[in-house]
Amino acid sequence: MNKGVIALVDWYWGGHHANFYVNFAAAIAKAGYRVLPLCSDPDDCTCRLSSLLCQDGNEDVAGLIYEPLRLGQPERSKIRPARFRAARNAGHRFGHVGKRLRKWESNQDAKIKCVFFAYMYDRDFKLFHKVEKSFGFRWSGLYPNSRFFRMQGKPITDAKEAPCPDEVFTSSLLSSAAVLDEGAVEPMGRIAGGKPIVRMPDFTEEKLPAPGEGSSGLANKILSFAQGRPVVSLMGHLKSTKGIEEFTAAIQHESMRNVFFFLGGEVTWSELSDAKRREIQKVWESAGNVFAHLQYISSDTEMNAVMSISDVIYAAYRDFPNSSNILTKTAFLKKSIIVSEGYVMAERVREYELGEVVTEGDVDKIVETINSMLADGYADELNARARWEDYQAVHSRDRLPDCFEKLLSPMGE
Repeated sequence: MNKGVIALVDWYWGGHHANFYVNFAAAIAKAGYRVLPLCSDPDDCTCRLSSLLCQDGNEDVAGLIYEPLRLGQPERSKIRPARFRAARNAGHRFGHVGKRLRKWESNQDAKIKCVFFAYMYDRDFKLFHKVEKSFGFRWSGLYPNSRFFRMQGKPITDAKEAPCPDEVFTSSLLSSAAVLDEGAVEPMGRIAGGKPIVRMPDFTEEKLPAPGEGSSGLANKILSFAQGRPVVSLMGHLKSTKGIEEFTAAIQHESMRNVFFFLGGEVTWSELSDAKRREIQKVWESAGNVFAHLQYISSDTEMNAVMSISDVIYAAYRDFPNSSNILTKTAFLKKSIIVSEGYVMAERVREYELGEVVTEGDVDKIVETINSMLADGYADELNARARWEDYQAVHSRDRLPDCFEKLLSPMGE
């Protein structure tokens, strides 16, 4: 049954964006809606969607998904005075999408029921409320940032400004909203005036490379460098919030000499002073117990392969209140994880007994805890009590169609 057309919008495609986007498109179609994709890489979107639907045996819903439309980043305004640029940029961003959608409606003689924004960054939506009339469509979206709910008033680390869901989700055109943090559901509901707020699973690709696949090459390289030593891995977008300074300090600790450390991902050096950058690079280049692969890890499958040969997954992040699907990966692979105290990741690690929680920034405690996690018998003891399958079930992408039904059904048929 066709319940209406949902426009799925994302200006970004790198990292987790592509995986979230195609899974959202498939789930919306499975929930009985037609999907109009607007994204920055239509060709890759089509390829990924075809593969996903085939993999899941859901080729029958492919006919509910329109050919994707290309959506590029809007040109940044250069008007003066500079204080007017943010509003002009917001007008360009959302006005352009609105025009594209109205043109599509005219050409197709069809109506768009709702626009779903696949991943909402505060920097893009801060002034949306000032231009929403020119946008002109009912909307919903995933708001992944927990900072407003768990660290209220504290600026976003890389943007130096406070998050603003209280400005965005009071919109008269808002139909519903999705979050990843269970602790955000109730306060977001108050902001949205009682409109439906749905907690989505923080899902991930749960697949390892087939024997002989190239995506296992990095994992094999790490094992050859480790030479039998236990492996502690930190992966992803390596920003200061990912705890790279504490991780580097742990590498140098005397008790870690027989432990091998792996860093995988691109580094945001601009967050660090020149002196701190040189200090960290010197350790990564000269220490005999670390391999720094400072490139984007090409796929979830490759990251899973690396995690599968690791003994401890390092996620003792700093100033990081958000959900992360690194927990979903560890549950899938049954690997222990170390996280920082204070936020949603610590709550989940305790509830599902996925690993250990340490005080944020406490290098001595981090080192002590890693040593305890590498001790004989720890892995077996954790495996006996950890609720891996329960966590996987809560954060399975199989829950997405039901989530979208709850998000989109309030608008009626």
